[in-house]
Order: sequence, then C-alpha cells, then structure tokens
Amino acid sequence: MIRVNKTIKFLLFFLVSGLAFSQVTLASGPKQDRAFFQEFVKAEFSQNLYSSNSICFLRTLAYSFQEINLAPAAALEVPGKNLSFLEVYIESIGEESPGNSQNPSGLWSRFIETYRTSGLKVKILLVILIYLIFSLLSLFTIIIVNRTLKTRKRRQAKKMKEIYQEELTNFLFGEEGHPYEFTGIKFNANREIFLNELLSLHNNLYGEAANRLRDFYFNLGLYKTSLAKVQARRWDLKAKGFKELSQMDVKDANQQIAKYANSKNKVLRMEAHVALVKISEDDPLFFLDDLNYELSEWEQVNILNTLNYHHIFIDSFERWLDSSNDSVVIFAAKMTGYYKHTQEAPKLATLLTHHNPKVRHHAIKALGQLEIPENIDDLKKAFQNEIPDKDHQQDELLVLMMEKNRKAALEAFYPLATHKELDFLEEIMLHETVFSILLIAAKIMVSTGEKGKEALEKIYRKADPELRKIIENVKQNEEE
Repeated sequence: MIRVNKTIKFLLFFLVSGLAFSQVTLASGPKQDRAFFQEFVKAEFSQNLYSSNSICFLRTLAYSFQEINLAPAAALEVPGKNLSFLEVYIESIGEESPGNSQNPSGLWSRFIETYRTSGLKVKILLVILIYLIFSLLSLFTIIIVNRTLKTRKRRQAKKMKEIYQEELTNFLFGEEGHPYEFTGIKFNANREIFLNELLSLHNNLYGEAANRLRDFYFNLGLYKTSLAKVQARRWDLKAKGFKELSQMDVKDANQQIAKYANSKNKVLRMEAHVALVKISEDDPLFFLDDLNYELSEWEQVNILNTLNYHHIFIDSFERWLDSSNDSVVIFAAKMTGYYKHTQEAPKLATLLTHHNPKVRHHAIKALGQLEIPENIDDLKKAFQNEIPDKDHQQDELLVLMMEKNRKAALEAFYPLATHKELDFLEEIMLHETVFSILLIAAKIMVSTGEKGKEALEKIYRKADPELRKIIENVKQNEEE
C-alpha cells in the first residue's frame, strides 16, 4: 500500500507539473506574438480568404486565448470592425467556404487538431499528459480490483475459519472411529486455513486430545505442507514451517531445519534454533558447536524457555565453555549456574581470566550460583584481577566493566564468607573507591559476626567522612 501511495503521488506531481507547464507555454505564445497575429488576421479579412489552414490557425489562437482568459479582452483591429479575437474566429468559420465541411468537431478532434498545429514543445507535453493520465487511470483500476479481491478473500477466509473451528471441535469431542469430512480441505487456500486452526487448537490442548490432533495432522498429510514451507523462498514461510514442524514434533525435519542454524537472517536463525531444541532428541543444542553468529540475549531466553517448557534436560554444558564464540560461552556459563551443574565449577574457574570481560562477568556469577565454599579463593582472585592498572585507565568502558565484575565477585562471595576472609575485606575497605563495592564489603563484614563488627569499628575510627557514612548506614540497617 505504501508503494501504491508513492506511485500515485508521483503521477499526480507530473500531471500537475505538465498542466502548469503547458498553460505557461500556450499563454506565452500569444502574448509575445500578438502583433504578428493581428497582421495575419488583417490580411485574411482584407482579402476575404478563408482557407482551411487559416481557419485552423485562427482556431488554435482562439483556444490559446480562451485558456488564459484573454479572449474577451483581446480585441484585434480588423478593417471596418472592432471585434474580439474569439468573435473574429467565430465570424470566420461561420462563412461558407470549402474548408467548412472539414472543420473538426468534438473534444478529441479539437485535441488532434491542436496537436497538429502546435510546436514541438507542446506536442511533447501533450504526449506526456496523455501517458500520465492513462497510467493514473490504470493504477486506480488495479487498486480497486486488488482491494475488491482481497476483501472477498478475507470474507471467505473468515467464513471458512468459523466452519473449521466447529468441525474440529466436533471431531475432537465426537465419537472415535466415526468418519469425518472437512469442508473444502482439498483446496490449497482452505487447507492453509484448516492447518492454522488445527495448530492453534493443538497449542492449547494437552494429553490425549493433543495427541489425537497430532495423529490427524500426519494422517491428512499436513506435515508435507509444513515441509514444503521450509523449501520456500520467502523467509517468513520458512520460519512458519519451522514452528509447525517443531510444534507437531516432526523428527524427520531435523536435518532440513539444521541448514538454517547459521542463516544470515536473525529471525530465521532464531526460529531454527528453537525448533531444533525441541525436535532433536539426542543432542538438542548441537547447533551451538558451529554457530558463527552471536547468540543474542533474546535467543538465549527463547532456548531456555523451550528447554523448560518441554522438560528437556541437558547433562552438561561444559563442552561449550571452550567455544570460540564468546556468546556461546556466556550462554553455557549462564546455564551452568542456572541448573547448578557443580561438576563444571573447575571449568568455570578457568574463565575468570578470559580476555572478554563479559565472559568473566558471567563466569563469576555462575560460580556464585553454585555456592561451593571451595570457590572462595577463586572469587578472591577474580576480584583482584578486575582491579584496573595504569594501562586500563585509558579505556573508560573497560574500567566500568571491571568495576561491574568486582561487584559481582563480592556478591558471589557474600553467602560463602566467614571471619577468615576479614583481612581480605579490610583491604577492600581501605583501598576501594567505588561506593557500591564498599557498601557490599561492609555488609559482608557485619554478616561474619562479632569479629567482623569489631574489625569494621576499627576501620571506622580512621576512615574518611565518606567511608564513615557508609559504615554508619550498614550498622543502622543491621540494627533494624
């Protein structure tokens, strides 16, 4: 519809421009050459010669003056008369002459005559105007026909949708084994509507009813329609085919969908991933092994939701912690912490020195989720590694990311800390400058018991005003 509107505007622009230009052209001629035309009229009337050529020429002039509203005021001097130019023209063609019988009549005839007697510039403009008018009329006709057909198609689709909803309901809750026919299902358009209604109904059912619809999907050969969509050129049809095949658990489609696991189209790639998670029984996440593109946050959420919704269990994510694709490593680290795969803690610890600060961040958080006391030393090292040196100070974004990682390390450290870590925490309180990190460190010291509170009191005595406010705030919250 947007393209149609632009085309209409384009044609109207040229139409109006052509009309304006033609008016200027026709108007400028008589004004500049009026003296010549006066002489021509005098000569014709003085000799009483009314040839067909003269009459046609006078007619053209009359039309030109009339178009610019000059006819009443365009009085020309004719021997013995004082008539407007238009009156001269009327009088001239009113006389009996051999050319009278050949005078053109009708709008089209006058247009043809005007075209023949006009200059090259006007002829070109007239041709352009005719072409634009014809194109505009053709476009309006196409739009009207197209809208009519689409309206009729929508009405028919709505009607068939209601019919199929009723028939599918009767099929599900009717007697089993009873032959049942569906209206017009042999036609492709109706078959697609029927398939959509079946899938919609299946998505809201569980147990025996859902299994019955799935069997019916295969018995009617509707899986072939879904497979055909995977081979379509349009990416949206491919994605629709992925959804249908995964919803109906068509295992045979696994290899065909896997071809699009590295598609350039983000939406198509994501739909392929989600479909493969569901229909790949032995290795649902195999496509992560060779993923060439970044696994976005939205894709990660969709994969996790699919795993949970269909109760798919992954024994280990360790093999993806070594991936060359950092986004895959981040996803594996998240899943390790989410599912609490404690056996993968040593592998997570190796990621604390990864070159990508985002990978280090999620490795720290995953270790915190595992809540293994043996990870305390690793978290201490992670905190120390995230303190920026002189070389890092020039990169503000990196400094902020390292600050975020230090905070994550302390948060992971929080539930595991004991009074044995007080020396480490005191060091942080004395040298750290970030408010949020100091606040967490003070809270951890208080949580370790009386020894922690005593150590925090010593720090308070020699602290600057800003640090004292932090400690006082922690103490007040602890008392409440």
